[in-house]
Amino acid sequence: MTKNNVILISIDAMRYDVFYEIYNYFEGRLKKYGFIHFNRCFSNGPGTNQSFPSIFTSTPFLLHGSIELKRFVGTLAESLSNRGYYTIGFHSNPFLSHFFGYNRGFREYYDFIEEIESPAAIAVRAPTFKRRLFKLMSKILKGSSKKIWSMINWFYYYFGEFRLPYVEAAKLNVRVISRMERYDLDKPLFLWVHYMDVHNPFAPPEEFLEDFSSRKKALLFNYKVDPDNPKDSQVKVLLKLYKGETKYTLTKIVELLHFLEERGFLEDSIIVITADHGEAFMEHGKLGHAYDILYNEVLHVPLLIGGIESSVKNVDSNVQLLDLAPTLLDILNVKPPRSFEGTSFRSLVYGEDNGMYDPLIFSESAVPDLINLRYDTSRYIVSVLYRNWKLIFDKISCDKGCLELYDLSKDFDERNNLVSVENDVADKLYGLIKRHLRRINAKKAMYERLFRIRSNIKLK
Repeated sequence: MTKNNVILISIDAMRYDVFYEIYNYFEGRLKKYGFIHFNRCFSNGPGTNQSFPSIFTSTPFLLHGSIELKRFVGTLAESLSNRGYYTIGFHSNPFLSHFFGYNRGFREYYDFIEEIESPAAIAVRAPTFKRRLFKLMSKILKGSSKKIWSMINWFYYYFGEFRLPYVEAAKLNVRVISRMERYDLDKPLFLWVHYMDVHNPFAPPEEFLEDFSSRKKALLFNYKVDPDNPKDSQVKVLLKLYKGETKYTLTKIVELLHFLEERGFLEDSIIVITADHGEAFMEHGKLGHAYDILYNEVLHVPLLIGGIESSVKNVDSNVQLLDLAPTLLDILNVKPPRSFEGTSFRSLVYGEDNGMYDPLIFSESAVPDLINLRYDTSRYIVSVLYRNWKLIFDKISCDKGCLELYDLSKDFDERNNLVSVENDVADKLYGLIKRHLRRINAKKAMYERLFRIRSNIKLK
C-alpha cells in the first residue's frame, strides 16, 4: 500500500510511562487517527545527540562519534526528497541545527538557531572569539560538578524577563500552521515537527503549572536543584512539572493534528508520534538523561503509527528507533539508502509477523564535551537488548568495563543485576557487544576512506 504524506511528530525527552499516563486523557481526541501502539519501543541512545542519528539515518551513534552527522550516510528526508516529496522540518534543539547536518534532505528547515537564547544555542552559533571563551571556560570548569553548571544556568535565566531555551509548543504550532496554510504544492509532503517542552528545564504554562506562582519561578527552581544530590521533595516537584509539560505538549499535538486534518493533510497519510529518549527521576540515582544512563526510564519511549489500514492496535514485540525510517520507507515502497542499518518492522504494523523480525537493540553513548561540541568515544557505554535479556557494558564508570545484566521479563525496572548468576547469558551478550563495536569501527574506517577518495576526486 502506497501512502502519500508523512507526518513525523517527535517529543524531546518523553519517557514511555508518563506519556501514557497523560495520553489517557487525550485518547478520545486521538482515537480517530487509528494509532498502533508499540509498547516496547527503545531508543538507541540516552540523549538527542545519540538517538537522532538512528531516527534520521538508521545508523548508530558510535558510527558518527560526534554531534555532527557524518556525510557518508543517507537520511530519511533525502530518501523521501529523491522520491518527489516536499520536505519541511521544524524544531528548536540547538544540537539538531543545520550546523550539524540535520537539514540534509529538507527543502525547508526551520531550526530557529538564531532566535534561541540559551547557553547551548550560544555555544553552537558562537563565532571564533566566543568559541575561545567557551573553551577557556571548559578548561576552568573541567572536572567540576553539575551543580556549577546549574548555577551558571540559574544566573543566566535570573536576569531579565522570562524566556525559555527553546521555542515552546504554542509558538512552534503558530510557525508550522502559518507555513502549512500557504502550502499549495501538488507533491506528497514529509513534515517533521519536534517539540522541546518536555525537555528540562520544566516550566509549563500557568494552565498546567502547580506549586509555583509563575513560570519564571518554576524555571529557576530547575537550576536550584543539586543534580548530583537532589532532595526527594525536589524530585517530586520536578516530576510534577514534567507531567505538566507533557500535558501541555499533548494539547498542542492534538491542536496541530486537528489543523492538518481540517486542511486535508492527513488524508492518505502516515502519522508518527515518538520520542528521542526519556528522562530519569532518580530511579537509578540520577536525574535527567545523562550520557551514562542506559536504563529503561531513559531508553523506553512511546511510538505510535497512525493512518494505516491495519487490524493491529497494540504491538508488544521489541522494536527500536533505528528501524523506524526503514519501516516508513518500506510502507511507502521507497528503497532505503545502502547506509541504513535498520530492519523494517512492516510485518508488525500489518499483523503479518512471521518471526523474522527479531532485533538486537544496541544503545550507545560516550563522554561529551558539549562546549567544544565533540565526544570522547574512547570512553563509552553500550547496552544490548535481545528479547527479554539486557546487558550494559560501561567503560565510563570502569576503565576495564563494568557489566550489568537484567531479565526484563521479570525486572523491567532493572533493579536486580544478574551478571554474577547468569554467566552464560552475560558472556553471549557481551560477545554481541564486542562484535557490534568491531563492525562499527570497520565500517566507520571504510566510509571515511571512501569520503576522502571522493573529496580528492572532486578537488582534481
